[in-house]
Amino acid sequence: MIKHKDFAPRITERGPFGGPSGYESFSEVVSAVNQWIENTTIQVINVETVVLPDRIEGTGDGDHGVTTSNAFYPVMISQGLAINCFQCVRVWYRE
Repeated sequence: MIKHKDFAPRITERGPFGGPSGYESFSEVVSAVNQWIENTTIQVINVETVVLPDRIEGTGDGDHGVTTSNAFYPVMISQGLAINCFQCVRVWYRE
């Protein structure tokens, strides 16, 4: 069965009122992906970057995935209405 796992930048610093103000760099995310691949017994099918909206669910393992991003990419979805998105890494694999 083919599965996928998303790796998003983790919050590294909290700002005013507890909101996020600092995030991992993309190279740190890639490093985390490489560590995960090395430490699992999976067959990697594909690795890609994807831009996701600023609200995604965590991956369930507690290590990666954020519920709020730092708005790396504002994307216009309607007249004057933008949503903030961020770049993450998606790994497609077989167990």
